[in-house]
Amino acid sequence: MRQEITITCRVWVALWFALAALAHTRAEAPNPRELLQQARLGSTSQQVTLRGQLRAGGELAPFTLAVDFGRLRFSFESPPRVLEVRLGEETAGVFDGDGRAIKKGMQEPVAAGTDVTAEDLALGFLYWPDARMLGEEKVRGRAAWQIELRPGNRGSEFAVVRLWQDKASGALLRIEGFDWAGKLLRRFEVVSGQRIDGQWMLKQMRIERFGPEDASRPLTRSYFEILGKEKT
Repeated sequence: MRQEITITCRVWVALWFALAALAHTRAEAPNPRELLQQARLGSTSQQVTLRGQLRAGGELAPFTLAVDFGRLRFSFESPPRVLEVRLGEETAGVFDGDGRAIKKGMQEPVAAGTDVTAEDLALGFLYWPDARMLGEEKVRGRAAWQIELRPGNRGSEFAVVRLWQDKASGALLRIEGFDWAGKLLRRFEVVSGQRIDGQWMLKQMRIERFGPEDASRPLTRSYFEILGKEKT
């Protein structure tokens, strides 16, 4: 009887350690799809109208951004243009001011004086089906999860996207997009954030475009900036 109890205790101890190890693994490496959902909706689960601008050198492209629970509606002044980014699982995409889905021209500049594209604004790769966890890495001293995304088809100019997501806040810190030859095309890096109505919101993001010959120096550099709430 004592031997049976001893064996049973050993089995339970082994099982406890196995469960503890599994829980630790899950805590250290969460599901990348869940992290991506957090990144998509983290700063859009509210209703607010903001003033912003795209800046490249001395060129400015002002816009108004209406955030409406998973929808981002950009209204540009020059040229006059409306782009609506929808972030729902079933309705994700980029649409024009009349609600028509934009299929072509996703890689074209959205405003005069900048090379920021509709695909840049949409961050559509956050919905790509192939996502895997690469591990943990620090970005400017902050612990971040590193996730790799692949599109599954050639509908994007990116073949691979790697992103770094802050472990503490869930905010995206850095994104790098690579072409089908493995060359770095674009780097998005959050420079600063801010709180608006008690919620975290991007303040400034740097967008760098690289040529296929040299990934050490960007060809162009633009900034996406949120200046504050629109006055009512």
